Amino acid sequence: MDESFFFTIFEGLPRQGPGLDECTARAVHTIPDLPENPKILDIGCGSGMQTIALARLCPGAFITASDIHQPFLDDLSDRAKEVGLDNRITTVRASMEDLPFPDGSFDLVWAEGSSFIMGFSAALSSWKRLIRPGGCLALSDLVWFTHNPTEECRQFFEKEYPAMVHEEEAEKMVRDAGYTLLESFRLPDSAWWDDYYIPMSRRLEVFKEQHAGDEDAQALLASFDEEIEMFRRHSAEYGYSFFVAKKA
Repeated sequence: MDESFFFTIFEGLPRQGPGLDECTARAVHTIPDLPENPKILDIGCGSGMQTIALARLCPGAFITASDIHQPFLDDLSDRAKEVGLDNRITTVRASMEDLPFPDGSFDLVWAEGSSFIMGFSAALSSWKRLIRPGGCLALSDLVWFTHNPTEECRQFFEKEYPAMVHEEEAEKMVRDAGYTLLESFRLPDSAWWDDYYIPMSRRLEVFKEQHAGDEDAQALLASFDEEIEMFRRHSAEYGYSFFVAKKA
């Protein structure tokens, strides 16, 4: 299966992962002592719904939004221009594992729903150098809400995200990485449905028709259906939590 087809599924969606403007705002309001004109890095920004929200919540901020997929960045640039924020949002195509910025470049490093790509622990460690002393990190990641998941759910994530930990363990990982945890909170189910799974479901039906007879494409599309159905049945067992932390 061509990797570009995988990315195409996400192109044009409001979000490329779970999120909600209200949750972005809650995380921002947790952060103390942001400078008047903070420098913010949004890692794995996708098409940037949260980037736009950040720019509105921090009216003096200058935001660098990075992602590996150029069409997402182009979408964000168009969105920013439409709402008059293009003078404060800059896009950079880069891998989150090799970000081209000097140490201490940012007052705030932000990552909604993207750290799982390199792993929560690795993200905490790798991105720390980018934060100025006393600056902050805010990221959301997939975690267990229960210590005893159902067998169906456990087996699914052993395949899809074997590194997933319980939210309490994630909090400990933040502290062990040298941060002061300011707040953690769970994203509600609406953060999955409103701007992510509902529009994605519509997209999947279109692609199923367009790629009828393509077994590889149908298998990939079916895996997204399985993921959505898993959340429908088991959202009490897992989800995204936001972690807001200050660099020591």
